[in-house]
Amino acid sequence: MRTTYQKLWPLLAALSVSQAGAVKVIVSFQPLYDVVTRVAGGKAQVERAAPIGASPHTFDPTLRDIRRIKEADLAVMAGLGADAWLEKYVKSSGSKARVLKLGDSMTFNRRREGNATDPHWWLDASLMAQAARRTGQELAALDPGNAATYRANAEREARALESLHAELKRTLAPVRGAKLVTFHNAFGYFARAYGLEVAATLAPVHGVEPSVQSMTRAVTTIRRTGAKAVFAEPQLPPGPARTVAREAGVPLYTLDPEGSAQNPSYAGMMRANRDTLLRAFKR
Repeated sequence: MRTTYQKLWPLLAALSVSQAGAVKVIVSFQPLYDVVTRVAGGKAQVERAAPIGASPHTFDPTLRDIRRIKEADLAVMAGLGADAWLEKYVKSSGSKARVLKLGDSMTFNRRREGNATDPHWWLDASLMAQAARRTGQELAALDPGNAATYRANAEREARALESLHAELKRTLAPVRGAKLVTFHNAFGYFARAYGLEVAATLAPVHGVEPSVQSMTRAVTTIRRTGAKAVFAEPQLPPGPARTVAREAGVPLYTLDPEGSAQNPSYAGMMRANRDTLLRAFKR
C-alpha cells in the first residue's frame, strides 16, 4: 500500500515545477507592488525592490537586491524619473528583464515642476487604475499561458481603483480648494484629482534639504493664503516641516506618498491621506 507521501509526490512535483517556471516580477516600491501583486494573482512571483517605507527616489539596492533584479523577467517601475535606479540596475546586472515604466507608457496630462516632469502620478487613483490595466497587458504578453487570468485580474483591480477614485472625490468635496503646504512636491497629482491646491513646498527638489529661504517663503505663504496646516512625510525627517508649522502657528500633520508599514495597501494609504486632510481642514 502506498504511503500518503507517495500518493502526494506527483502533485508536489508538479507544484514545484510550476513555481520554478513562474514569471518573476520585481516592482520598485510599495504602492505599485500592492497593485501589481493583485494583477498577478499568484500566477507570477512578485517581489518588491525597495523595502516598505523606503523612498523610491533615493533607494540604494544591496547586493541581494541586485541579484533579485538580475533574476527577474519583468521590472515594473513608476517611471518619469521617480525610480530610475531600477532600470539602471537591470542594465548593469546583466538582467534580461523587460522594463515597464508605467508613467512613460500611459496616457495622461503630465504635471511640470519647473523644468522637470512631476513623476508622482500614482497619487491619482484613476491613473493607478490605468497602471493596473497596463500591467495586465504586459504580464499577458510575457506569459501567454496565463494571459486571460492577468487580464481579468487587471480589469477587476482597475474597477476597484476607479471606485476608490470616485470615493475620494466625493469625500474630499467638503474641503475642496484647501491649500496644501507639503514637504516636497509629491502631491500635485493628488491635489489636481481631488480639488485641492498646493500652495507651497518646503523642498522643491527631492533629496535636497529645505533651505532657510524656502522655509521662510513657506511661512509667508501660509500667512498670506490662510493655509491651515503643514504636512510632513513619513519617509523624510520631520524637523523642517515642524519648524515651519511652529513659525506659522499652524498644526503639523503627516501625508504618506509612498506607503508605510502602517498603511501597506494602496487604497489604505490613499484613504489615510484623505482622513488626515479632513482632520486638518475641517477643524
